Amino acid sequence: MKKTMLASVLLCGSALAMTGCQTVQDQLKTGNPFDQPVMKSTIKTVDSANREVGQIFLRPVDGGVQVYGKLMNMAPGKTVALHIHETGSCADMGKAAGGHFNPDNFPHSNPEDMKGHAGDLPNLTANEDGIATINFVNKQISVEQAGKYSVNRRAFIVHSSADDYTSQPEGASGDRIACGIIEKS
Repeated sequence: MKKTMLASVLLCGSALAMTGCQTVQDQLKTGNPFDQPVMKSTIKTVDSANREVGQIFLRPVDGGVQVYGKLMNMAPGKTVALHIHETGSCADMGKAAGGHFNPDNFPHSNPEDMKGHAGDLPNLTANEDGIATINFVNKQISVEQAGKYSVNRRAFIVHSSADDYTSQPEGASGDRIACGIIEKS
């Protein structure tokens, strides 16, 4: 009995450890349709190079929408702001994306504040290889095709600086340096 119980505990612990350490690519290869992203965005620079710098995925989870992915080719140690903006356009150096997605007309705040913009997300900091990752559950958005909180056909904007989570209306996060339209996967 003790051996069976120990084997069960080890097996469950191994399974949890494996799922907790999955990379973005591993999550896409699970074969489980519930683990697949419902929406995705390819992030490209807004300058004339229009160079791809990352991908971000969205999927429904208990309590909200998991926003996960990575940005690449960043300066090591650099911290930037990432937000969901109201309009699905990257034209005019990302300015056509409008302001932060804010269906409830709340003031800008930190991403955990339920009385802040729905499009507020955590700052991202690049590691020594110039890669910054996000894995955040946003409780104020939806991946439905339509509706007040839907992010379908909106845009991710990467800003040149960190968000201070205080300054209005967008956290003093600097110029728009990259953009990606959120689309159905």
